[in-house]
Amino acid sequence: MSQNKKHLFIINPRSFWKKTYQNQIVAGIHQFFKEIKDSEYDIHVSQFPRDAVGYIPLFAKNLPDTTTLRVYAVGGDGILFDCLNGIMGLKNVELAALPYGYTNNFIRGFDKNEKNLFRLMSQQYDAPVIPMDVMRCGNNYALNYCTIGIEAETAQRAGKIRERMEKSHSLNQWLSRQFYTRFYYTGCLGAGGDKKLLRQQYEVNIDGENLNGAYQGISVFNSPYYGGNFHPINKAMPNDGILDMLTIRNQGFLRTCCLFPFYVSGHYKMFPRNFTLKQGKKITIRSENILSISMDGIVFFEPELEIELLPAAVQFVDAGRHGYKGWRP
Repeated sequence: MSQNKKHLFIINPRSFWKKTYQNQIVAGIHQFFKEIKDSEYDIHVSQFPRDAVGYIPLFAKNLPDTTTLRVYAVGGDGILFDCLNGIMGLKNVELAALPYGYTNNFIRGFDKNEKNLFRLMSQQYDAPVIPMDVMRCGNNYALNYCTIGIEAETAQRAGKIRERMEKSHSLNQWLSRQFYTRFYYTGCLGAGGDKKLLRQQYEVNIDGENLNGAYQGISVFNSPYYGGNFHPINKAMPNDGILDMLTIRNQGFLRTCCLFPFYVSGHYKMFPRNFTLKQGKKITIRSENILSISMDGIVFFEPELEIELLPAAVQFVDAGRHGYKGWRP
């Protein structure tokens, strides 16, 4: 291991329903670096959403130009999203994930059984990096997906359910982790009743091709997994230099509920009149109404959105050391 490497751990405290679990992770990091006699590491507990976006550049600013910074996102997809946005534009920076969150969508693409390997510092410390594509979504960056319309509204409603449970007693906090995926179905039922959202008009352009129309949603994927174990586009890969986009036509409330299980399990091809798949590298989306947008589970509201693929834009730590596999049946 090169001596010119610094390790920075960004911890999301919301990923640990008991403070003692977070303390155990921190103690484990300290113990590992003590045993290998390496003092070139630091730990930062995120204080609020997007905290890491500003913290990482300030931390990296004080490092010598010859130093490589390896940033570890400790938690779920939310803190990984923050860390990604914090490192973009920085030189000599690598991104790693220690999966302890509600969902760990990006890690699922390495292998079904590698989650525990990604939690081991002995695996992470000197693991190789592999280049991964990144989605630039307006002023933000995402690794997994960007959904617009009913799915973004679903994510927002599911998040509100989870937040209410997290503010309750410890049993509800534990339950919020165990049943997180089911919150999506509950959120879908609520979002599917929004007639305005189901009939929203969009101007969509992908690599110069216009796909204007009424859609209940538009989904753009850089990797196969989202929402836990959902995988709408099984062949999506974050290292193939292409984005996969599904436009979802207005289906009405009942049909939306009926087709949702087929969609999230990758069987959209059974309904060609409802779903259209396109591939490209640059997508623009506009509407007369504000866009509801979910980027890797983080919800935004924008008047328009430009999505651009940035090939091999981040060096991601392959703690499993078996490469990225994609969706695995």
